[in-house]
Amino acid sequence: MAFFDFLNLNKSSTLDKGGVINIPMDSGRVHSFRDENIENISTVYTAIKILSEAISRVPIHIYDNSDSKGKIKDKGHYLYPILHYAPNPYTNSQTFFSTLEVHRNLRGNAFARIVRNQQTGAIKQLEIINPDTFVDYDILDNQLYYRFKEAGSKSVAINSNEILHFRMLSKDGILGVNPIEALRLNLATSFDAMKSIESFYENNAASPKAIKSTASGVNQKAMLAALKEFKADFSGASKAGKIIPLPPNTELQELKLNFADAQFIGTIKFNADQIASLYGIPPHLVGNFEASKFNNVEQLQLNFKVNTVAAIARMYRQELEFKLLTDKERAEGKSVEFTLQGLVETDHKTRIEGHRVLANIGVVSPNDVAKIEGFKTFDGGDNHFIQTNLMAIEDINQKNSNKNEKRK
Repeated sequence: MAFFDFLNLNKSSTLDKGGVINIPMDSGRVHSFRDENIENISTVYTAIKILSEAISRVPIHIYDNSDSKGKIKDKGHYLYPILHYAPNPYTNSQTFFSTLEVHRNLRGNAFARIVRNQQTGAIKQLEIINPDTFVDYDILDNQLYYRFKEAGSKSVAINSNEILHFRMLSKDGILGVNPIEALRLNLATSFDAMKSIESFYENNAASPKAIKSTASGVNQKAMLAALKEFKADFSGASKAGKIIPLPPNTELQELKLNFADAQFIGTIKFNADQIASLYGIPPHLVGNFEASKFNNVEQLQLNFKVNTVAAIARMYRQELEFKLLTDKERAEGKSVEFTLQGLVETDHKTRIEGHRVLANIGVVSPNDVAKIEGFKTFDGGDNHFIQTNLMAIEDINQKNSNKNEKRK
């Protein structure tokens, strides 16, 4: 099953050898848009940059969840340094997850190979695979295999248990849909609009003034010479503010060039919103401040964290736990999680008030708060304190029971 067959491109478009997808338009015109132009569209680049930075900036940890101790970081687990610091000897964790997120948002699929110790089966490192080398997949004996191109024309089949696969929205639960395909018409029109603007300025169509002759039978050659001399004597910032004498028998006219009438600017803004919406990016982060000027920025960031980043982090977590942890470890409460709290920053007063509430109910100690805020710890600060006038329901029931016993 070929990758582009899965996307059903053969039903609505054709793929050229040059990387051009030709899309039949309603008018019968075929519109071509090259994949190499994708990253030249600023909204796509910005959206992918925001998502890759959001995922790669939050720390990833292995946790041990138990009924007695709660959830604590398991820094002693052999996978902890691989995920938290460096998945392989030449890539740190931030770069690793940032690159995977770029691949996922550009191609719909991101892959990393799990390299194991041949004797023990323990995971040694994780290596990124370029999604452009993906060929197809197959299911044999209830096992999923991915096939990737190697040097020359050879390809290699790898069991999915040895591949970390992070995908966009999927139609079959195996491959992610390429988001560029979903946005191809928007991207094509945005690219055409930007090229039109570029051509507009390259052809000097942005000049707001024109000189018109008021006399008939003017010598064209002499007129052009006068205009050349006029431009040399009176154009430029150093001539600003001077009284300008026009050539004889001429008058200065304004050119009514309302570029917005061509709908190029409106097209770019509309398509930018469509692209941001597909990637789950708040409009103000891709330059549309009008769409969010009446909203609280902190609330927009919280919505971005909850509705976009949290879902992506959940997808990463599921794949990492499924492929990297054993059945026994998962049953014992081991988990792999991103720490998303840092994605939404609050003001100093709100943050300190949150620490105070947690400290007053005994959840954190004073030293815990000091470490978070970057202050020195102190002797006795590891104790937990509670400030409350509340009484446990169990104690109330016991107290009432004792009273009833005395009455008897």
